[in-house]
This record gives sequence, C-alpha cells and structure tokens, in this order.
Amino acid sequence: MSTVPAPPSASDYGPRRLTVELTNVCNLHCSYCLRDDDALHHTPARYLPVDLFARIAGEAQRVMGIEQVTFTGGEPTLHRDFAGILATVAELKLACSFVTNGWHFAKLWPTLVEHRDAITHVSFSLDGATREAHDGWRGRGSFDRVVQAFTRCWAGGMPFKVKVTLRRDTAADLERLAMFAARMGAAGLSFAHVMPTSASSEATALSPDERAAAEREIAMLARVFKMPVTIDVGYYNVAPVAPCSPLAGSSANVDYRGQLTLCCNLSGFRGAQGESDVIGDLAREPFADLYERLQRQSAAHAGRRLATLSALAEAGDTADLSTGSPCLFCLGTLGKTPWSSAATKGAS
Repeated sequence: MSTVPAPPSASDYGPRRLTVELTNVCNLHCSYCLRDDDALHHTPARYLPVDLFARIAGEAQRVMGIEQVTFTGGEPTLHRDFAGILATVAELKLACSFVTNGWHFAKLWPTLVEHRDAITHVSFSLDGATREAHDGWRGRGSFDRVVQAFTRCWAGGMPFKVKVTLRRDTAADLERLAMFAARMGAAGLSFAHVMPTSASSEATALSPDERAAAEREIAMLARVFKMPVTIDVGYYNVAPVAPCSPLAGSSANVDYRGQLTLCCNLSGFRGAQGESDVIGDLAREPFADLYERLQRQSAAHAGRRLATLSALAEAGDTADLSTGSPCLFCLGTLGKTPWSSAATKGAS
C-alpha cells in the first residue's frame, strides 16, 4: 500500500470551516453517491432554512472561528433560496464554495455574478473526460451541461475546480482527465476514492494495489501540471496525527435538517445503521454547546484510531486497508457499512 501524500501538519487542514448540506434532493441519480437513496429521491424535499443557516454560521464564526463555508447536498443549487444563502455569507463577511453537478448552472449564473465577492470557487463533479464516460454515470446531457458550465466560469472569471471519484474506470484515465481539466481552464483537480456504499460498489472500487498505483500516478501528475492536482483524505495513511480536518477539530458538518455532525462524508450515508456521527440539533441547542461535544467526539475517535494502529504496530502487524484508510476506518467503526465483513474490524 502507498502513503504517497505526506502526513498532515497543523497547517494542512485548511481554514476553519463549516460544510453545510443545503438540501436532501438531487436531480441526478448517481449509483455510487454516498447519500442515502431514499433521502435523495423518495423523502419529501427539505431545505435548510436561510434564517437557521444565518444563526448557525454566525455562531460558528464566533465560537469556532470559521472563515469559510462549503455547500453540499444533495445538489446545493436546488435550494429554493440559494441567493439568500449567498447573501447571508456576504453579510457575515465569510467566503464560500459549493459542489455541483452543473445541470442548472446557466440558470444560476446571474445569482453567482451578483454575489461574486462571496464565492472563492465552484467545484464540479466529473465522471469522465468524454461524453460517453460521464453520461454513463450521470445520464444523457450531463456532460454537455457541465462543459458549458466550465466555459461560462472561464469566460466570466469565476475560478472552478474539478472533482473526480476514483473507480476502476476513472483510474485508468487519470492523465486524460487531468489534461481535460487543464484545457478547460480549471483552477484545480482533486481525486477521491469511491466510498463503499453497498456490496455491489466493491465491483467498481480499486484493490489495495490499484489504489496505490493510482495514488502514485496522481502524485506524478501533481509534479507535471501547473494546475494543482490533489487527492482527498481516504488514502492509506497510518501516521499517528489526525488524518483529516474533522478529527483535527478544524471543520464541522451541518446536515440539511440543521444537525451538527462529525463529517460530511459520514452524514446520511447510504445503507448506514444509525447516526452515531450526529452530535445534536442546532435548531434546539446553541452551536457552542454542540461544538464542545463535537470536539470531545472528534478527539475520542482520533484516539480510538490511534489506539488501533498502535496495537497493530506493537503486535508487528500491518494495518489492512479498512483500518489504514481513515475514511474506511470511520465508516466501519461508526456503523456506516453494516453489510461489510470488515465493518467492525477497527472497533475491536
């Protein structure tokens, strides 16, 4: 297994920030999505109220010292008052970005121009460097829409980044994806390993050796391209420091119901058993109280991971992928993948 990216230092977690799920709905139906399918497509649509977001963000700014907000979903641009959300960010003198599939981007563009000063960049999800590859996962017309969105951003001076999920199909095309993003004018390209959302998802996931090879290739691309090329947390990493911003205490997630949770990747996870990552309801309790509990849970879980790695090292054993990957460790020990035989290995 590979540890190509260096272990994080205190400055590597980025600015203190909130990740905020604005809604539970999405207009696309990607089979590998980590969000619960019923919440996305069968549960009635819910939208985080603008006034609740304003209170949460203001309190997080005072208590936690956040500087930035990242909006996710569902598809965040489907929020019925997205303009009001951006206006709130501007009023609080915060900065924001959001992740989108780009489908409604032309309709959204005037709103983004109006609130340009509050937006650092837009992140677009991409599943392939060709129409056939991307639309195979996201549906007919998706590629044309997202490419049009790239072009609109580039022409309008709006920085944008491209996010690619690492599966067997995309791992075989890393250089082409990087070249495509660079040619479109992207300000950055990031890769992230596909999450284990079901037993069937393993068919598209990389093996440990394939993951290591992909991580080495991404490291090489990062040296070649002027555009930043990165890989998100989730790679094999047994360093004794907190591997991510949630466990380091520098970020927190708010779901579409207004609940404070440990991590955006764990929130509403498809096929999960329970919600042990939920800290509490921000509509009922002050952010300061819940943030204190979040810090305790983050420290406890980071300690649990370190204890597991230390025990393996003392026994002369090497951590397998389900333990060595911070994301897989959290998913397994917090009951997010009950269908997996490795789900509770790190909890013992």
